[in-house]
Amino acid sequence: MSIREDLAYLGSLGPYVATSVLVFFGSAALAYSAASQDPQFAATWLKEMEMLKWIMSLEPWQILLVIFLKNTLACAVSILLGIAFGLVPLLVATSNGILIGVVSYQVLSQKSVGYLLAGVVPHGIIELPVVLLCIAIGFRLGHRFFNALMGKHEDLKEEVRLALHFLVWRAAPLLFLAAMIETFITPLAISVMV
Repeated sequence: MSIREDLAYLGSLGPYVATSVLVFFGSAALAYSAASQDPQFAATWLKEMEMLKWIMSLEPWQILLVIFLKNTLACAVSILLGIAFGLVPLLVATSNGILIGVVSYQVLSQKSVGYLLAGVVPHGIIELPVVLLCIAIGFRLGHRFFNALMGKHEDLKEEVRLALHFLVWRAAPLLFLAAMIETFITPLAISVMV
C-alpha cells in the first residue's frame, strides 16, 4: 500500500477514532475523579502497576523489548479481537484510560504537573495516538462484522488485510520508537523534574 492509500484508510476511521478517544479520555477523567474520592479504588489499580516493577530490574534493551512487545500485543489484540463486536478494543481503551486517570491523580497528589508531563509526553506523544488508532481499527472491524451478520455486503477479508498492514508496517515501527523513547529519554525527562 502507498502512503496515499494509508492516509485514505486512516481518513475512513474518523468516527471510530472519535469513539476510541472519547472512551479513553472519558475513562481517564472518571478514574481520576474516582481516585480522588476513593483511595481504595486508586490502591486497587495501583497494585497492577506494582506488578510491573520487575521490569525496572532488567537491562535497558530488555526493558525496551518488554515495553514494545506489551504495547504491540495490546494493539494486535485490539485490532484482531475487535471483530467480536468491538468489545475487546472497548476494554483496552477503558482499562488504559482508567490506569492513566489513577496514575495521574497519584502523581499530581505528590508531584507537579511538570513531573507528570515529563513521565508521559516524550513517548506518549507517539504511543497514545498509535494505540488509539489501533483501538479505532478494532471498532471498525467489529462494526463491519456486525454489518455482515445483518446481511450487508462487507469485504471482511480486505478489512483484516488493511488492519494487519497498518499494524505491521505503521503501528509496530512507531511503537518501537515510542519504546526507545520511554526506555532512554523519558527517565531523563523525569530526572530533570525531580
